[in-house]
Amino acid sequence: MNKSKVIIKIALFVGYLLFSGFSAYFTASSLSLNLLNGTNLWLVFVLVLIVAILAGWCLTKVIEELRKRVRASKSTFTFGLIGFLVFWTFSFITNVHYFFVEKHGYSILAKELASAKDYIVDNTTKSNKNIEDQKNMAQMAVSASVHANIESFTRELNNTMERHEGFGEACINILNSTENILTKDSKTYGDPNEYVIFDEVRDNGDRGTTQRTRFPELQTKYTARMMEQLNKKLAVIENFYDRKKDQNTELTELLEPINELETKHLPAVLKDGSVNAYYKYYGQQDGRVISKMPNEYSKKCVVMKDGKIKSFTVYPSKRMFDTMSVWGDIISGRLVGMTMFQWIVISLIFDIVSFILFALFCKKD
Repeated sequence: MNKSKVIIKIALFVGYLLFSGFSAYFTASSLSLNLLNGTNLWLVFVLVLIVAILAGWCLTKVIEELRKRVRASKSTFTFGLIGFLVFWTFSFITNVHYFFVEKHGYSILAKELASAKDYIVDNTTKSNKNIEDQKNMAQMAVSASVHANIESFTRELNNTMERHEGFGEACINILNSTENILTKDSKTYGDPNEYVIFDEVRDNGDRGTTQRTRFPELQTKYTARMMEQLNKKLAVIENFYDRKKDQNTELTELLEPINELETKHLPAVLKDGSVNAYYKYYGQQDGRVISKMPNEYSKKCVVMKDGKIKSFTVYPSKRMFDTMSVWGDIISGRLVGMTMFQWIVISLIFDIVSFILFALFCKKD
C-alpha cells in the first residue's frame, strides 16, 4: 500500500471516528437521561462507540457478502444486516431524542413553569374572590333578616292593637324567629353555638309587660341581644369562608419557589444551554413545583379526544426526557409548534456518513 493510500485510509478512519463519535455522544446523552438519571455519560459514550464500531464491521460484512458472486454466506449476511440495522435504528432514535431535548428543552421548562405560575395566580385570585363574594352574600342575608326582625320587634312592642299591647307573645315570637334565623344553617357552617335571645326562665318577668315606661328599656335590651347574637353568627361565617381561603394556601406557597427558579436558576440553565443542565434543573422544577400542582392543572396541559391525548397545550418537562415518549409524540403529531424534521435529517446524515466512511475504510484494495 503506497503512502497516499495510507493517508486516505487514516483520513477515512478519522472521519468515521469524528462522525460516529458525535453520534455516539448524542446516543449516550439520550441513554444517560433515560436510564441513569443523567450520570455516567462518558462511560456510556465509550460503550456506545464500541458498539458503533461493531455495527460498522457488520455493515462491511454485509457489503462483502453482496459483492461475492459465488459462495456468499447467507448467515453472515443476515447476522451482519440485523446487527447493523438494530444499532442504526437505536442510534437514530436516540440521536433525534437528544436533538429534541437540546433544541426545545429550555423553552419546555420555561413554559411549564410559567404556566404553573399563571394557573396558581388565576385560580387562587378567582377562587378567593368567589369565596369573598359568597361570604359577603351570606353575611348580608343574615344581617338583613335580623335587622328586619329588629324593626318588626320595635313596631310590635309599640303596637296598640288589642292582644298586641306591649311585650306579649308576638314580640317573643319575633325573638324566637331571630334565633331560628341564626341557627338554621349551623350544620353548613359547622357552628356549635347556641343563639338565645329570649330565655323562658331568665326573661319570664318581661312577658306580658304593657307599661309604656318600660318599652325603651325592653327595646334596648332585646335589640342589643339580637345584635350580639348576630355578630356572633357573622364571626362564624367569616371564619368558615376564611378556612376556605386557607385551602388555597398550599397553592400560593408555590409562588415563592417559582420566583426563585425564574430569577435564579432558569437564567443559569439558559446560559449553560446543555442537555445535562436541563436535566439537572428539571429535578428542581418538578420536585419543588410541578409535582405539587393539583390534578386540574395537569388536565389543562393536555387536549383529549376519545379518551386519548391529542396534543399538549403545555408539554410536560418530565416527558421530554423519555426517548420513546418523545418518539410517540413525533409520530402521532402531538408536538405542536415543535418542528423535528431538520433534526431527523441531521441524525440521518451523521449515521449515514459515519457508516459510509467506515465501509470505505474497510474496503479492500
